[in-house]
Amino acid sequence: MAIHGLDPVDKGIIYLLQENARSNTTTSIGESVGVSSSTVANRIQKLESQGVITGYHPTVDYEKAGLEHHFVVVGTVPFDEQAAIVDDIMSVAGVVSVRELLSNRGNVSIELVEHTREKLEESLRELDRLGVDIERFEILKRERTRPYNHFGQKFIDGESD
Repeated sequence: MAIHGLDPVDKGIIYLLQENARSNTTTSIGESVGVSSSTVANRIQKLESQGVITGYHPTVDYEKAGLEHHFVVVGTVPFDEQAAIVDDIMSVAGVVSVRELLSNRGNVSIELVEHTREKLEESLRELDRLGVDIERFEILKRERTRPYNHFGQKFIDGESD
């Protein structure tokens, strides 16, 4: 369900949380978007309860954390079973994320991290057992992210839509 009607304050809050959720306080966010810290806290709670904000997650450099086997596995699952299979995929050891894609082939993208090649092979066998037809898997070299520009700097500079 899409939530419409995010105002510039909501967009500024989302942008700042995407930029750095750990260090941005409700006070600093409020100063940036022009509202009180209590208003920011209430807006964040509302955005979370509406499912607009779904979590706060650190970005991990798995190689530096001692997990050198970091892969993206692209596979296909039956469309009518996709939701149930994705739930099962999330329970496989080493799986850190799954993206459901609208595609006839390669309709799931699975991020998989393991300590050893043997553990990786075990996880791949488990994915196969769950009904994932593995199309390909690739070593993930590096991932970069940034806040979506729609929730951009302009909302913390006092501009409007």
